[in-house]
Amino acid sequence: MLDQRWRVIRISKGLLNMKTLSPAEMLKPRKRRLRKKLRLSEFQEFYFRVTLQYERTQIDLDTLLDLWIDFVEAHKWSFAGGGSPESGACDGLLCLSDRGSMTEADRELVREWLDRHPWCLKADIGPLKDCWHEVEPD
Repeated sequence: MLDQRWRVIRISKGLLNMKTLSPAEMLKPRKRRLRKKLRLSEFQEFYFRVTLQYERTQIDLDTLLDLWIDFVEAHKWSFAGGGSPESGACDGLLCLSDRGSMTEADRELVREWLDRHPWCLKADIGPLKDCWHEVEPD
């Protein structure tokens, strides 16, 4: 399931056939034009994972997702994920809608937004990871 969400991010970024590089290949010296094309060094783009547990008696999944998507779109981000009304869980990946990278400040903004809502029982904000070259295992 995560692999499908990962593909959604890659498709939304506009490149279906992006080459994934190994760590050794990423360290190879390259000209600026190629670093930009491969999204390396100063052109790296980062995402992070958000996992949360919510109180099902205070909010239903559809309402939660409506609030969440409004928050995400207001910051010009993209979310690939979903939730389960049975388990009271929601998780997915956050990245910028356009070229660019998520930052530690964005992670903190998400944390603060979730902390403000009483229906959020537990939230885990994952570390920043490379959108193009750091594929998560299933």
